[in-house]
Amino acid sequence: MTTIPGQRASDTESASAYQATLQHIQLLQDRQKRLSTVQEQAEDQILHHYGSGYRCGDITITQLLAFFEAYTALETPRRSRRWNEHIDIAYQTCHLMQAPNGPEGTWIGSWPCSESKPYPVRGVAVVYVLFDANNQPCYVGSTNQFRTRMGKHMKDGKAFTNWQAYPCPSREHAYELEDRLLKERLPSLNKRASR
Repeated sequence: MTTIPGQRASDTESASAYQATLQHIQLLQDRQKRLSTVQEQAEDQILHHYGSGYRCGDITITQLLAFFEAYTALETPRRSRRWNEHIDIAYQTCHLMQAPNGPEGTWIGSWPCSESKPYPVRGVAVVYVLFDANNQPCYVGSTNQFRTRMGKHMKDGKAFTNWQAYPCPSREHAYELEDRLLKERLPSLNKRASR
């Protein structure tokens, strides 16, 4: 090793060691960037899978919420933005939502809805069936603002005690299900039998 005039050999060795450490840090940073890119691509793939699967009806709301819990536990950067790019139910909505508590992945409950019981939150499209005091279907409808719509039905004088809400991945799914339930249940308060 050549020393610079006026520089001690130990100074040159220290500078060389520092230079090697800096190069090592640069290599680690490069590796981190590559890993970050690969991680983002993997996230995009799985989010796309769940988003398209939910839209097509291949993934239920219960499965989507279970995935949401696992995904948020990863605490990845920009996870809410990435979620919203791929999934039709907003990240904040999923944070507020409780999993369906009824048969076939539906929400069930009595009116008025208790804050502590699961029910569809604002922004989630559902087809709902209202039941009278004899537990007979009396009305079928669809909405993405469940509690607001239930309050409107009460103000309009529809007498119901219980409800069941079917999550729908899209408005098209909701229209199809609503039409089918209108034909099957023949609710007494609907003005028309189907769309």
